[in-house]
Amino acid sequence: MTIVGAFLGSGVELVPAGSCLLKLQVVTSDRQSMGGAIFTVTGTGFSQTATADASGRAEITVPSGYTYTVALTHSGLYFNDEAQTVIAESATTKFVYFDLINDEQAEVYTNLSASTWTSDSTYEDFPYRCDIAIQGVTSADYAEVVFSMADAMSGEYGPICETHTGGVYIYSENNDTITIPTIYIRRN
Repeated sequence: MTIVGAFLGSGVELVPAGSCLLKLQVVTSDRQSMGGAIFTVTGTGFSQTATADASGRAEITVPSGYTYTVALTHSGLYFNDEAQTVIAESATTKFVYFDLINDEQAEVYTNLSASTWTSDSTYEDFPYRCDIAIQGVTSADYAEVVFSMADAMSGEYGPICETHTGGVYIYSENNDTITIPTIYIRRN
């Protein structure tokens, strides 16, 4: 579950005009690996990271009037950690919450090359498809492809992937070779 909204803490936060305080939190289903998680906040002319404390919390003050993307880097096998966006309003506090589900049944594949692209008409906006071979995968399995931050933010890659017998399909606007940092597979 992902929640982005006003922070409703027990105290009153005093945030100066022209700034917005982002309260960042990660919670994991097994209550492990919360401390040390890295929040990366990026926006127009702004990029900053903060490391979560043992309770999974951190704060970053950002200039107001912009939309920011908050991404999370963590350890452990977790799902539901997509980047989130938040609109920074002057003199307010916003809460960005990541709720990660542990899936110990997931298989993790790292640093996979996507280099052989073919023309494909499945998705009009993404006319190229790459077949990433992963032994034993079937169309009944679930895959989550995690692109690098630059590739994910480029808008050049489809937001979905599809499993098939022997691998995973990803889709793109172009046919450039990229390295995919992580693919998670859950078998059905």
